[in-house]
Parts: sequence; C-alpha cells; structure tokens
Amino acid sequence: MDSIYYIESMHLAAIVGGIAFALSGYFVGTRKKLDIMGIFILAFLAANGGGVLRDVLVDRTPAILRLTEPFWLTALTLGIASLLKLQKLERVERHWLFIVCDAVGLVAFGITGALVGIEENVHFFGVLALSFLTATGGGIIRDLLVNEVPEVLHGGFYGSVAILLAAAIYALHTLAWLNPLSLLAAFGIALAVRLVAYKQNWQLPKI
Repeated sequence: MDSIYYIESMHLAAIVGGIAFALSGYFVGTRKKLDIMGIFILAFLAANGGGVLRDVLVDRTPAILRLTEPFWLTALTLGIASLLKLQKLERVERHWLFIVCDAVGLVAFGITGALVGIEENVHFFGVLALSFLTATGGGIIRDLLVNEVPEVLHGGFYGSVAILLAAAIYALHTLAWLNPLSLLAAFGIALAVRLVAYKQNWQLPKI
C-alpha cells in the first residue's frame, strides 16, 4: 500500500478511535461522579494513552506533543456528549452505545498500531504487540485510574480481537493486498467479531 494511504488510514483510524475511547472515558467518569477536569483527563488518557505507549516504543514523538488535534477532539466529543446528556442513559456501561464505542475504539486503534508496525518495518510479533498496546493501552489506563480491573484481563475476546486483527493486516501486507478497501473490510469483520463475542459472552479458557 502506498505511503500516502498509510498516513491517511492511520489518521482516520486515530480520529475514529479517539472519539470512541473519549466517549468511553466520559461514560466511566460520569458514572464515578468525577468533576469536569477528572472526566476530561480520563477521556483524554483513554483516547491517547495507547498511542503514546506505541510511539514511545518505536521512538517517535507522541502525537499529543506534536499536535493540538487530540486535545480539541476530546473536548469536542465531551461537549457534544454533555449537550446530549448521554450520561443519563440507564446502566450506561451496559448500554449498546458504550459497548459499540469501546469496540470501535479497540478495532480502530488496533488497525493504527498494526499500520505503524508495518511502516516501521518491525517483525510479525512486533506488529501484534504494537496493535495490542495501541488498542488496549488507553482502556487499561482508564480502568486503572478508577480502580477497576482492566477489561483486557477478563473480557475474553477483547485483546484477542486486536491480535487477530493485526495478524490479518500483516498477512494482507505480505500478500500485497493491503489497501483502503481491505482495511475497511478488516475493520468491519473485527468489529463484528468483538460485538458478537460480547453478546455471546465468549471467553478464553481459564485455569
């Protein structure tokens, strides 16, 4: 895939994932009755924490230090969510909107991490690791800040989705089939798998 497509695809995925995870942070923050600053910090870290971890690992300056877009994107997302009073949804973290937002953020950031790994020419397992950290890092930080066990540690097909998605993207790249259309298809399939896994309560084996 041409380098311009890498840049455009990563930027689009980062925007989609940022909005989705900022919303998930907003829902958690309002449920925990945090103040405005607390909610913003939680949403911002949920939306950007995974990307910061990824960029540090590949020796890149994190986007939050180069661009103002992540700050404005979080603020705009929280502003719209507040105007729509989304926090008043009953059982908000089991509401379909929260589940979909979290799933979209997971898949979008999983794609971003995999593309960065390919762009940096890391090996197969490096691509998997970068995808996993980008997809789950923000959610882990979000949950730890409010003293909850991160979803990735007990959510069955949560982190697994990011790993499978990264493997698929790496395979598409190796076969020279990686393009915007195949990325969109990978996004849709991975999102469907995550939502079905949640609905059917799929779990990995436990000891």
